[in-house]
Amino acid sequence: MFRVCNVSEIQENSLNKFVIEKKEILVGKKNGKLFACDNSCPHRGASMHKGVYKGNNVVCYMHDYEFDVLTGKLTNMKSWKKSETWVEQNPAWRASGDLIMYDIEIKENEVYLEIRPKQ
Repeated sequence: MFRVCNVSEIQENSLNKFVIEKKEILVGKKNGKLFACDNSCPHRGASMHKGVYKGNNVVCYMHDYEFDVLTGKLTNMKSWKKSETWVEQNPAWRASGDLIMYDIEIKENEVYLEIRPKQ
C-alpha cells in the first residue's frame, strides 16, 4: 500500500491527480466516498482529473465519455452524428474500455492505495 495524502486534502466533488510509482492516479470524492483510478481515459488517454462530475459519473473533458466513479464502467458515450446521413470513417475510434480502479483505504486519517487493479 502507498500513502497518498491526508484525508482532509480530498474535498467533496474533487478530482485530484497524484503520481505514485511513476503512475498518474486520480483520487476523487463523491457523496462522501473516496475512489481511485488511472488518470488516463481508456478512450484516448486524456487526463481524467481535468473532467467534471455528472451525477455519479466522471466525464472526460476531451470527448465527454462518462464513467461510473464506483465501478469504473463506461456508462455513456457522446454521439458524434452530425446528421442522419453521417457515417463514421472508423468505428473503432469510438471504442473505450472501463476505467482501471484501485483499492483505497483510510488508516489514521491517511489515504492509502493498492496500485494493482481491483479484482
